[in-house]
Order: sequence, then C-alpha cells, then structure tokens
Amino acid sequence: MRARGAAALAALLALAGCDSGQLKEPSLPPPHLISGPIDLPAACSTRPQAPAHPGEPSLAVDPGDPRELVAAWQENRSPDDVGIVVAVSHDGGTSWTRAALPSVLACTGGLYVHAGDPWVSIGRDGVVYVSALVVRPRTAAGTTRDIVVSISRDHGATWERPAVVESATMPPSFPDKETILADPRRPGYGYVVWAEYGATASSVSPVDQVVFARTTDAGRTWSKPAPIYSGQDEAQQNQLLMTAGGVLLDVFVEGSSLPSTPHPPPLPVKIRVLRSTDQGQSWSAPVDAANFTYTNAVDPGSGAQLRFFGQDIVATAAGNAVYVAWFENHADFSTILVARSEDAGRHWRPAQVVVRQKPEAFLPTLAVAGDATVGMLWFDVRHFVSGSSRLDTDVWFSTSRDRGAHWVHRHAAGPFDLRTAPRGNLGPFIGDYMGVVGLPDGFGAVFVQARPQSRNGPTDVFFSRITGSS
Repeated sequence: MRARGAAALAALLALAGCDSGQLKEPSLPPPHLISGPIDLPAACSTRPQAPAHPGEPSLAVDPGDPRELVAAWQENRSPDDVGIVVAVSHDGGTSWTRAALPSVLACTGGLYVHAGDPWVSIGRDGVVYVSALVVRPRTAAGTTRDIVVSISRDHGATWERPAVVESATMPPSFPDKETILADPRRPGYGYVVWAEYGATASSVSPVDQVVFARTTDAGRTWSKPAPIYSGQDEAQQNQLLMTAGGVLLDVFVEGSSLPSTPHPPPLPVKIRVLRSTDQGQSWSAPVDAANFTYTNAVDPGSGAQLRFFGQDIVATAAGNAVYVAWFENHADFSTILVARSEDAGRHWRPAQVVVRQKPEAFLPTLAVAGDATVGMLWFDVRHFVSGSSRLDTDVWFSTSRDRGAHWVHRHAAGPFDLRTAPRGNLGPFIGDYMGVVGLPDGFGAVFVQARPQSRNGPTDVFFSRITGSS
C-alpha cells in the first residue's frame, strides 16, 4: 500500500509541471559547447583583449552530405580583432574546429574594423558561402559599410578573400541585415538580399528598400546590386528560400516603422513574400503571408528593454511548403505563431498558435527535417522569480509532425541569466537570430547562452543534435 501511494505521489509530482503551471516537458540531451579560444595572427594580439562574447549564430548543412555542418557567429570582442568566427564539423556535429574568418578584419589581412550579421549557406556542389556586414575605417566622407561574401571550396579548410557585393557610405546610404542563400538546385548560383536605408551624417531614415544581388559562378563575381522592392516604409529581416519547384522567395516583415523603444505602441505589421521564377532576375508583387501586432520583449523584473523585437521573424521551406514564425508579447500573455503556405508562397493558411503562456516567449527559429517534421527553437523566461537578481532564461525545441497543427515542446538548454549577457543600447545581446537546419533524421541547432552556462566569457555558442523523439 505504501509503495502504491509513493507511485501515485510521483505521478502527481510529474504532472505538477514547471514554475509556469504547464506540464513539465521532457528534456533533450545537453548541448555541446562549440565556441572558445581560437588561434589568431600575431597582428591580432597587439592590444589587450576583452573576454569573447559570441552572438548571432548561423548554421548550414551541406545538402549533399549531412555530416558537413558549418556555423558562423560574430565574436563581439572589444577591440574587434576577431570579427566572424567559423566552426566546421565533418561528423554531423560531434566534433568541431573553429577559426576566425580570414582576410576580413585588418589584423587578418582585411580592410575592415568591424564585422557582424554573419549568415552561412552551402550549395549542392559543396561550396560554402559566408556573408557579413563589415565596416571600413571612418574617413572624412563618412562611414562605409560593405556587404561581403567569403567562399570556401574545401568544406571550410581554406577561404578566399571576401568579395564585395555592396559598398555604401553613410551618408547617403546605410545597408543592414544581409542574408545569403546558395541555390540548392543549381551549382554555382547564390543570392544575397539586404535592407538599405537612406541616411544623413547623423541619422538613418525609417524608410528602406530591399536590394538583391546574385552569383552564377560560385561567388567569383556578383551582379550589380538592384532594388527589388520598396513600399515607402520599413521592410526588414529579409530571408531567402528556395522551393522544390525552383521558386526563389524573399520573406520579410514590413511596417510603417519598426520601433526599438521598450514599450512600443501597438503597431500592425505584415509578413510579405516576393517570388521569383527566374533565379532573381525578376520578382512578383508582394504576397501577404500574415498580419500581426509588433511588440518588444521586456525584462519581467525591471521592465527594461530586451533586444527581441517583433521584426525577428523567421522563415523556412521544404518541398513547396513554406513556413514563417514570429512572436508577440502582450500585457497578460505571450505567443509564438506559425503560418504556412502549401503552394510556394502564393497562398497562406491562418496562423497556428505554437506557444501561448504567461511568461514571455521570443526569438523563434524554424527548420524542416527530412521526414517533413517541422522544428522550432525558441526562448522564454518561465523560471524567472520575481525580485531575483537573475533573469533565468531557457531554450526550448518544439516539433510538429502534422505541418504545424500540433506541437510537442522539449527543454533544450538553460536556464541562463540573460542579464549577464553584454549590453548594447537595445538591451542584453545574444543575437537577433539563431541557427537551425533540418537533417535527414532530425535537426541541428546552434544558439547562445549566457552565464552560468557559458564557460569562456559572458556568452558562448552551443550545438544540439536533435533526432527522432529524443
């Protein structure tokens, strides 16, 4: 009788759930730390270095060999003597080697003093593309920002000098948030898209245009940048996708202005899609994928701004299905939603709620596995305790086997104290995006955690291999 009572008590405790009152989800295996010390040229170590605090990781898988993975992130040291770090795995994520992306910053033989916004993609021919937004030393004419692409033709062992895709000086122009896609169907084809703002010497316009360039010779040369869309407002977070039918998509969020204040007023925004059936030579009018209310995550203890905004949308494609996700944080609840198109972005179904809870949830990242399972990485603060000096933040991974109708949530990592992440003028910084890729039998994910999970500095990059129902 006592044993039966103990079993019943254990069952009740299992159902009691976590601090948020939800059922306690199972956990994934612990992630692997993949950031850390790197060897630098002597010219890079002439000044004292602050601890590394990597952020904003991107991840790609070789479509011809899922054992080949490449991650890239910005190292965020001060002074910036590292720029972009690239980590390579040849065994599906079990082991990694890492190095600074060469010929970018001055001490590695490059022209630049700062590098950020890394994005990585791998073509069917195995060519690895890493794009970045880089900054030249300031001159009397202003500050010049270039969009560059580095190429590796040997799975990340060596890198060619970066090709300049765009060079713009403020004033009058300010490029931002580039992303790159290696065509998964046509060897040698690759595409870059970014937002480009008008600017004066002291300010950046809230109005931008979407600009595009492509290569047809595996990154040796790039087309002249050309505007592909301007709605006379702000279009941001552009992401390029390719469907099974060969339709190239640019997915972005658009609004009259995307504020970065701690408590923005309710702002209606749209997720929109441009379609190209000729590898980016011409584009359709925008298709509306979803409407939502732009919000900003805040620290639930202090009310201070967190650097997670409604513009942090994410998109992915598999076959001719396309998915987009976003988050909204309201006064009394938080949601993450996913909308789906089944016809390469022409028409969109109403959004499905993936997460709805009281604790703030934010920064979703999507991918689709080889068996059509949809996977989503995201963060929340359900373990924050009112009055605590820590902002405990957890990483979660959710999967859907029915195209987004139902989801299973699993704990991926954490908690870590988000307040220990380095602060910028928009709040603690771990990145405006993370990286998730679909694999034949699951997913690979790279994400950032702060202390106490980080080991090498205020933040570190971690990798999780997610297979089956594990």
